[in-house]
Amino acid sequence: MLTRHSVDQTWRLRPLAGPVPDDVVGHEFPAPVPGDVHTALREAGAIPDPVVDDNERIVSWIGRTDWEYATTLPAIPRPDAERVELVFFGVDTLAEVFIDESPRGRSRNMHRTWRVDVPELRRGRADLRLTLQAPVPAGERERDRLGARPSAFSPLAPFLRKKACDFGWDWGPALPGAGIWRAVEIQAWSTARLDAVRPTASLRGEDGLVDLDIDLVRTRQGRNRNLVIEARVGASVIDIPVAPGVDRVRGSLTVPRPARWWPAGLGEQALHELTIRLRCDGEVLDERAVAIGFRDLVVEQRPDADGVGFRVVVDREPMFIRGFNWIPDDTSISTVTPADYRRRIAQAQELGANLIRVWGGGVFEDDEFYRACDEAGMLVWQDFLFACAAYPEEEPFAAEVEAEARDNVSRLMSHPSLVLWNANNENLWFWFVQDWERVLEGKTWGDRFYFDILPRVIADLDPTRTYLFGSPSSGGRWEDPNDPTRGVVHLWVPGDYREYDQTRPRFVSEFGFQGPPARATFDAAVHEDAPAPFSPGTIQRQKAEGGTERINDVLEIHFGVPTDFDEWYWLAQLNQARAVRFGVERFRTLEPYCAGTVIWQLNDCWPSLSWSVIDVADRWKPVAYAVREAYGDQIVVLRHEDDGPALFACNSTAAAWESEIEVQRLRRGGRVGREVVRAVAPAHSAIRVDLAALGDDLGTDELLVATVGSRRSVLLGGVDRDYPDDAPAFEVEVGADAASVTVVITAQSLLRDTFLPVDALAADAHADKNLLTLLPGESATWTIRTAHPAAFTAEAVRAIVQTAHAATMRDGSYRGLAQLEAEKAARAARVA
Repeated sequence: MLTRHSVDQTWRLRPLAGPVPDDVVGHEFPAPVPGDVHTALREAGAIPDPVVDDNERIVSWIGRTDWEYATTLPAIPRPDAERVELVFFGVDTLAEVFIDESPRGRSRNMHRTWRVDVPELRRGRADLRLTLQAPVPAGERERDRLGARPSAFSPLAPFLRKKACDFGWDWGPALPGAGIWRAVEIQAWSTARLDAVRPTASLRGEDGLVDLDIDLVRTRQGRNRNLVIEARVGASVIDIPVAPGVDRVRGSLTVPRPARWWPAGLGEQALHELTIRLRCDGEVLDERAVAIGFRDLVVEQRPDADGVGFRVVVDREPMFIRGFNWIPDDTSISTVTPADYRRRIAQAQELGANLIRVWGGGVFEDDEFYRACDEAGMLVWQDFLFACAAYPEEEPFAAEVEAEARDNVSRLMSHPSLVLWNANNENLWFWFVQDWERVLEGKTWGDRFYFDILPRVIADLDPTRTYLFGSPSSGGRWEDPNDPTRGVVHLWVPGDYREYDQTRPRFVSEFGFQGPPARATFDAAVHEDAPAPFSPGTIQRQKAEGGTERINDVLEIHFGVPTDFDEWYWLAQLNQARAVRFGVERFRTLEPYCAGTVIWQLNDCWPSLSWSVIDVADRWKPVAYAVREAYGDQIVVLRHEDDGPALFACNSTAAAWESEIEVQRLRRGGRVGREVVRAVAPAHSAIRVDLAALGDDLGTDELLVATVGSRRSVLLGGVDRDYPDDAPAFEVEVGADAASVTVVITAQSLLRDTFLPVDALAADAHADKNLLTLLPGESATWTIRTAHPAAFTAEAVRAIVQTAHAATMRDGSYRGLAQLEAEKAARAARVA
């Protein structure tokens, strides 16, 4: 039977050619495998942490240096094995392997499995060397050979089949490196082995059907052997005979009345073990176990009177998708563990998400990521790995793309959580809006991948799953890809986030707004005496061109731009929370016309000013709490419509929602009106509720508060700078035990968006709620998880409470954008 021997261990790493610092030249370092050069050097103390201060620049030489990994492979106690192979499940990126100084092969793709014959191991040990080319000069050579192409970020990323964001993105650092980022093992086998196992699980009435599509690899001696594939799910079993020479096998297995797999919130996540055994003359040659799920789920893309709809339907019931875009969870992705994946998926679910989109500038994630999604009922939208650039189609690039796609479709298609394949991120859109037809002057740009190679791979290997030409996409090749009436769109409004009101999308697969990480996360990475919005340390955290300027543009509209950095930091966080919540609620009020939103982005890979809702230190930003409220199954939303203030009851469940909603009209100094309205929102819909009894348009000195149970929505007549609250007045009570703290805040004045930045008192602290609006006389209880409860005294909590209080604008401590731009220009002149 095929045997496996892990080579995941500490290898030896040394630099070869490149701009290597003197204190690294000639040195050899222990290198964990799986791992990468940055991690190995950091753990050896040879470089500083790349994500702290200006270290990204300091370690940039790594991406221009060739490297060597080396180890000794053990002898394999299988002298009878016809084949002995060294299997690399992920090498980053351009590699050559040597066995006892004999060259054995080259890899040019980070995203593929790579096999090398090592017959020497039948006789004894062997020395292994893996040389890795420096990615930056390699990318430059390919760019010069094929001709430069448009790219939103790195001009080199399109020319290597390497994680594109390694070269930098508008939320992440440029740390292109090298390494052996996934497992390595030795496999010994004879006659034949299983290569790819592709089961499609479906429902036929109450029974389950497993359609099997299996690839085999045979040895020379095994070409003429009769084989048998045994497939089993529980008590259901089938034998499929395989004639000599056949290496692709199909068959079907019926499973009576299986328990079903459901997305979270709709039922249980029943997983069944499919066992595949490859036999010859009664001997088991190879065996594979795959978890499958039986589900009734389709992605509908249908023309209708309003355009082209896009929605996910489960058991004939539509789902409103509440999702997040996913980026690689660390700059060194090999350090992300199965526990990390499970924690992050659990966090997304706690925030109300039912879908994760794995974005195309990263990687096809580890099997443990998809397994965690299967177990949690989290749907997965999977991009192919093309993002924000024109890609060459010349060989050997095109062959690598097809092989990469076949490898990963075969690996991932069994997961019931996987709902669709998407060809690329924004490349069709860029072709359309950036006039690539003219700019490229006849050079290839990737359309053959999106409209020929990839759909052909899906039709061959995973034909029942939905394939999109791109995100955004209107469903055709030449139509405007970002037409809001057709398919999926990306909404990046140039001005105030209230511009979301000006569009009616069918499905939003990207939108968001930037904000700083938790302050404790920022302070651990930026060590400046006087940080400021445009100080060097803060700007190192901001990778989006004009990103901080955009934050300030919107702050100016709503609050003014604070002089004090601490206040700027808080309002920038609140600004992000308000913007993203506004967008989600806008799209929720359009259900069922709009069938989903996927926020950019869930996670971060380093401490940065970015669009994430959870920062790299696992701390929830204020926006996370806002999203959790907006992603509730049933919410109330107050909005400004053309004919005045409007109240919506939004119900994304399969049952009608009957509610009584209290709506209060307040002016500074007290309440001026109150009404209780009854609403019945049908399943999967949003309805407008009449508010006529409360009068017409709100004055800029007024606001509405709608409450049903624990759900609440607040609407200002104007913006915050028109409604400066009275100074916050409140009482604080604190109770504690060994692992948590209870904080009760009782409002004596209006407290809008009350927020406790608990990491200011204990770095490990996490609050169960935040951004609560309390009316005078109301109380709310926070439960704070921490190993340091003694830090939470009533005085300390009172000192950290933040609200949307804007009264300080009246005393001149806020400045306009003109003053801010003058300060920025003065700083630039000093630097020059």
